[in-house]
Amino acid sequence: MRGRLFWKILIGFALTFMGIWQGVWLLFTLYGDPPQPYHVGYLQETARGYIDTAASIIEAEGIGAVEKAIAYWPDDERGRLSIEPHANSTARPTPNFVPEERFEEIRENGFLSRYAISPTGVPVHLKFDVTDIVASIPEQGRFNVPAPMVIAGVLGGLVFSGVLAWYLTRPIRQLQEGFERLSTGDLKWRLGDKTGRRSDEIADLARDFDVMAVRLQQLIEARDRLLNDVSHELRSPLARMQLAVGLARQKPDRIDGSLDRIEKETIRLDELLGELLTLSRAESGAGQNQTWLDIVHLLGRVVSDARFEADATGIKVQTNLAIKRNGHGEVPLVVGNAELLRRAFENIVRNALRHSREGQLVQVSAEADASHDILCITISDQGPGIPAEQLENMFEPFIRGEPGLNGVGFGLGLSIARRAIKAHGGEISIRNRDGDGLDVLITLPFSMRVDDADGEPV
Repeated sequence: MRGRLFWKILIGFALTFMGIWQGVWLLFTLYGDPPQPYHVGYLQETARGYIDTAASIIEAEGIGAVEKAIAYWPDDERGRLSIEPHANSTARPTPNFVPEERFEEIRENGFLSRYAISPTGVPVHLKFDVTDIVASIPEQGRFNVPAPMVIAGVLGGLVFSGVLAWYLTRPIRQLQEGFERLSTGDLKWRLGDKTGRRSDEIADLARDFDVMAVRLQQLIEARDRLLNDVSHELRSPLARMQLAVGLARQKPDRIDGSLDRIEKETIRLDELLGELLTLSRAESGAGQNQTWLDIVHLLGRVVSDARFEADATGIKVQTNLAIKRNGHGEVPLVVGNAELLRRAFENIVRNALRHSREGQLVQVSAEADASHDILCITISDQGPGIPAEQLENMFEPFIRGEPGLNGVGFGLGLSIARRAIKAHGGEISIRNRDGDGLDVLITLPFSMRVDDADGEPV
């Protein structure tokens, strides 16, 4: 059933307002007399005032004067008064013969009466008819709420509750519509423009929805690009393998060369799949196999392997790891997945080697920024660099720069590195150096902890 929350709020607030009205009336009845209806005030004050005024005029000026005076009364009030002179003066009463009626007597008789004596000595009987007023007096119990108060409570509660319920449920329905749109694939649907100037929790929820929608759109677009790029990368070695199989069948004497080509392409496919698996693990974060890592030790292993590869091409690898223990024997440690971080550093260093030539220098430096608790790591080379307009795209999968001097990669190295670094709460960026070459800048958050002799934090 749609609108359930709307009706719950509407009915809930309406009942609350009615309860408040009933409670106010109950307090009046318990701690004071209930308010009197208009009819009671009219009989006790207004009607009595009319008939007393007429009696006073008769006693002062006579019957003719009172007839002239009542001509100015409202028609309804003039029609209520009747004047009856008594011809028998021997039986005339005194002016105080009939005392003022009590309210109960007025309700029972349906009229007020007075006797007055004109200046000529004629007794006059005045009668003020209030039968219609008495008949319209509501039955008044001590705890009964007057009908106008009930109507005011119901209408006020319904109007207020309806406006509030609409105000609260409208953005919720918009949010529901947004989720339905997302579920049907409309990733461009946003709620920010629909919340107007709201600045409450519901507006915050709408903004969070937009952030989620943007992130989903980016992830799905990245997935689609990745699938497209993967299919493209797989198609080329598979096509070459099919060509090698066809040549082997057509020319059996060249089967050894065809098998070598198939083996080479198989190795390339295996490497590509390995890179994709690493990219997937980096994308999912560093939640598995977490431990405290000594970055100096980790970089040392990466640099050692890089020097072994660089010796064959005459490239020099230099380190400047200015990370020291403090006076308490503590060293900056990073919590995370050692394999992911090792692959990230290794990919960047190998990328630097791939674009360097004999005699050039690859530098790996690291220092600890104690004021911000971050490690600053820089990997530099003296290669050709990257065109400025391509720098922002180099971290995307399968984006390659110029072909390296020492081989061509898959274009996944920097993408894996960025995902691994971000999974550890860090940042990575690249920039061209003033001369030739490229700087890769990495920051990672650290904590000061004590290492034991085996390199494990205690």
